[in-house]
Amino acid sequence: MLSHQLNTQFKLRSGFSLVELLLTLLLGSLLLAMVISLYVTSMSTGSQSLKYSRLRSDLQSLVAILETDIRRAGYSAGQEGYLVGANSQQSVDINSTHDCIVYYYNHNNTLAIEHSNKMAFAFKDNALKFKTGVNQIANEACASTTGWISVSDAGFVKITALSFIEVTNSTNDVTLRSVKISLSGELVSDAGYSYSVTSRVQVRNIELLD
Repeated sequence: MLSHQLNTQFKLRSGFSLVELLLTLLLGSLLLAMVISLYVTSMSTGSQSLKYSRLRSDLQSLVAILETDIRRAGYSAGQEGYLVGANSQQSVDINSTHDCIVYYYNHNNTLAIEHSNKMAFAFKDNALKFKTGVNQIANEACASTTGWISVSDAGFVKITALSFIEVTNSTNDVTLRSVKISLSGELVSDAGYSYSVTSRVQVRNIELLD
């Protein structure tokens, strides 16, 4: 009787069998793998969302820069020489491929036009680029391949398209000019992430017709 009780107690305290331990380890490993997978997926999704958010923010910021400058095109501070185009009678001039715009304005209130007052934006080498000291005529100024500096971050965003479309409204010997800007780009690290921004900016300075 005593021997039977001892054997019973020993069996009750003998712990898990090898099969039970293996099953426990297997289930634990599966659970751990699921947790790690969810964590990696969550981190990847978060990283991709941040990249897309930055892409969108970068392109919107670039368009904001374009809007700010183009809006002031033709501002002369009472001086002469700040209109562009073949006849020097308009606030902006756009090249024939619509991917480059030339404009002048007196941003530093000088008494005579300077190199820095002659500006252009262009789509070159998959980037938004800027140049000063340009010719008044867009087709000629934009054909230049030197002196351009990148405004967009070439290490992060690849500009895939840029266009400037000009709209004019002339009444009573006065011309009002606006420009539609369309900018598209994608992530350098993943072309699957792309974004486009379209905006229309009104040039504030009116043009008087002869």
